[in-house]
Amino acid sequence: MSPKSSHTHMKRVASFREAWWRARRKAFLDIRYRMISVSISNSERRPLMDNYIGMDAHSSICVFSIVDANGKEVNQAKIATNGQLLVEYIRSIEGSKKLVFEECELSAWLFETLRGEVDELIVCNPTRNQQYKKAKTDKLDAQNLARLLRGGFLTPVYHDGSKTEHLRALMSGYQDIVDTGVSIKNRYKSLFRKAGLPARGAGLYDDSSLLENLSRPDQRFIGRGFYRLLETLEKEREQYIVAIRKSSRAFPEIRLLKAIPGIGDIQAAKIVSQVISAQRFRDKHKFWSYCGLVRHRMESGGHIYGSKRSWGNRILKCVFKMAAQTVVRGENEFRAYYDELRLKGTSDRAAKNAVSRKLAAISLSILKTLRPYDETRIMPQTEQAR
Repeated sequence: MSPKSSHTHMKRVASFREAWWRARRKAFLDIRYRMISVSISNSERRPLMDNYIGMDAHSSICVFSIVDANGKEVNQAKIATNGQLLVEYIRSIEGSKKLVFEECELSAWLFETLRGEVDELIVCNPTRNQQYKKAKTDKLDAQNLARLLRGGFLTPVYHDGSKTEHLRALMSGYQDIVDTGVSIKNRYKSLFRKAGLPARGAGLYDDSSLLENLSRPDQRFIGRGFYRLLETLEKEREQYIVAIRKSSRAFPEIRLLKAIPGIGDIQAAKIVSQVISAQRFRDKHKFWSYCGLVRHRMESGGHIYGSKRSWGNRILKCVFKMAAQTVVRGENEFRAYYDELRLKGTSDRAAKNAVSRKLAAISLSILKTLRPYDETRIMPQTEQAR
């Protein structure tokens, strides 16, 4: 073959190869275009899946279970209790996302961390879910929560992530100090009772020399330890009071509540920190039930089987009950209301309960309207005592 014909042959081969690659590239682009078109059309026909996510939260690990709209479990996961890892897992889920977990020590932090990552977040009341629980494992708990969320059978616990929840945390710490002090006082007092000595009055906790009346050295040693603990707790309690009063300046409703007889600085802060938003209570009856200040009648088949106390907020119940005990010992409009009920034959206990509900109703009204306390609104008419 001559050099000229060889050169012509190589040019033809190169031209053929170029045409072949050009045709192959065009075919590849056509196939890719069709795949994109099919993917787009399929996504238009099939909407993103609804995800009902149940989470069983613990200090070290969180267990997830995801069910679809048909109740079928589609995913499970165990994620370390780390904010970034939890957010990344939630973001990896495609479609609408509804998340639920039970109220616990982590709930406030989890709420702030995850509420922006889902379409709906519910913190539910664990005491209301007991009737649905049988076998107990983290996996089954998460799965059960997801299915209860899908069915709409959960009772939510109110969270809003506002500064009021920070006040609630402060009040919770204060209550822990008070509860610990009460426990130690009871044990301190029992030392004197065991020795056959009188153990009454607040002066028992103010005079350490009374410990010398204990005959046994071991009891005196234990008593001195309790006394030092009580002194330390009292100093901590005073520091909490200073911090609470400082934080209360950001809440004008606390100042308004303090005008109610029987409601002081701490009680007003407790009310605001527990209620958070008064608008979530439709009327005073709902608020009374939330505070555990009413009884619910048990009725079936036209027969009344008695009544039972509703589950309620123990902190608010204590605030209004203690405030009622205070006001009926003084000279004020609430005492006049109490006396009127007693004259009509109402028992002492029922009359004090009615005063508690009156205090709660007025507190709710002030929180809703932010109007100052008006003593003339207490006795327009006598409500039925229970």
